[in-house]
Amino acid sequence: MRWPLGRYATVGLAGAGAVLLAGSIALAVRVADPPADRVPSGVRVGPVDVGGLSVAEAEAALRARAGELTPSGRVVLTSSAAPGFRMSVPAAALRPRPRLRRAAREAARGQSVGKRLLAAVGLPRGRVVEPQFRVTERGLRAVVERVRTRLDRPPREAGVRPEGSGFAVVRSRPGRRVQREELRARLRHLPARTDVALIAVPARVTTERAIAARRRAVRLSDRPVVVTAGGLRARISAAALQKAVRFRPRGRRLSVGLDPDAVAAAVGPTLAPLAAEPQSARLRVVGERVQIEPSQTGRGLDAAATARRIAARPDAAEVRARMVTQEPALTTGAAQRLRVRELVSEFTTPYSCCPPRVTNIRRAAEILDGTIIPAGGRFSLNETLGQRTRARGFVPAPQINAGKLEDAVGGGVSQIATTVFNAAFFAGVQLVSHTPHEFYISRYPAGREATVSWGGPELVFVNDWPAAILMKAQATDRGITVRLYSSKLGRRVTTATSPNPGAGAFEVSYTRKVHRGSTPRRDERWTWTYKAPPAG
Repeated sequence: MRWPLGRYATVGLAGAGAVLLAGSIALAVRVADPPADRVPSGVRVGPVDVGGLSVAEAEAALRARAGELTPSGRVVLTSSAAPGFRMSVPAAALRPRPRLRRAAREAARGQSVGKRLLAAVGLPRGRVVEPQFRVTERGLRAVVERVRTRLDRPPREAGVRPEGSGFAVVRSRPGRRVQREELRARLRHLPARTDVALIAVPARVTTERAIAARRRAVRLSDRPVVVTAGGLRARISAAALQKAVRFRPRGRRLSVGLDPDAVAAAVGPTLAPLAAEPQSARLRVVGERVQIEPSQTGRGLDAAATARRIAARPDAAEVRARMVTQEPALTTGAAQRLRVRELVSEFTTPYSCCPPRVTNIRRAAEILDGTIIPAGGRFSLNETLGQRTRARGFVPAPQINAGKLEDAVGGGVSQIATTVFNAAFFAGVQLVSHTPHEFYISRYPAGREATVSWGGPELVFVNDWPAAILMKAQATDRGITVRLYSSKLGRRVTTATSPNPGAGAFEVSYTRKVHRGSTPRRDERWTWTYKAPPAG
């Protein structure tokens, strides 16, 4: 009777073994490595659940919720080299950006067999991947600059300053600066706390060098010195020398010298008989020709060289001044090279004497008279005249503004503009900018005229001929005349205007043809429409 029981027991055991084997196989399948392109279930990146997603889907999910991944902590910065320094900045100030693709791939990495086994039998499971961040250059730069503002300190260079009847030494002090690259490297990891390393910056001019400079200054100013030239003798007192002493850094050295202006003030009056002001060459108009009055060189004290001589010999009781030849602003040779020789154009516009506008015309003529426009030079009437103000001699007078007459300081200067424009027109130069009046004024050629105002409109032309232009302006009781002198160079200008001026509003056209000898340079045409003049 025992055999059947043993048989049944054997069969039962075999069945149980088969079930266990099947369960083991199923469990083995469940704990086997998941596919590399899919995130195991229960995995989160920060607060974002990405379990069961492909790597691409996980990256997209993280991108959609990237704002939740921004670190919320703070970075505390201290410096062992600067006790008392402490700065706390939010991690967000570094503008960190989560590395989403790396986080998604990290999430897809397989778990350990033990964790997968526990998950397979229903025990608590899950894994949290902490995202890594890439700190932006902009955020790094902003935080590092804030730290530098607090910690960087330039060195104090040693120096010497006047004090009472002598000189006092200002001692040097080293500076410091943040090791920027090291700090940037640390901040890239978003540390909770970091130490800011500093570099010592020594002063270039040391206290010892300032002490040596003070000794030289005392030697230089402890006794008077006599400066001689041409048999004249000028004495500089010790007190004057002390006030004239100047200290200037020269690399790592502190040089000791004398202020040239102070030396000139001390010796200039005594040596004045030896000085002569230079005289520039003058372009003098004689009839329609231009003559050159030769320039004259001058002679004067070279104060800088004389100051250096005194400083170089601090124990000398007497030093010779350096006198130099002084060139004029315009030499005879430079005046000849201007090639201003003869009248090339002129124009006159009339007026009745002498309302306030004529005062402004005369003042403008004074400013313009003698203006030289070099070859290739640009002329602007506004720039040359400057702003018209009472302080500069201009007065209120009528001018056209938005079609109406109203008083303004400098009113009437547009007559100068028209006269200059026509002189430039017939000189054949390049006309860059000009604007006729809003309505026709009978004393001007129709269309061929110009108005100006401070701030615009403008009158601008360029002297594009290979010779300078001398502008002469003369205002009489009857009108203003502008003459331009240069070299004719075969220039020839012709013009035509159509139609004749009419009453009220009308349109006018005018032309200009410019030749140099037989070679044409310009063929131009302008059209302007006048409005009807204001009533009354």
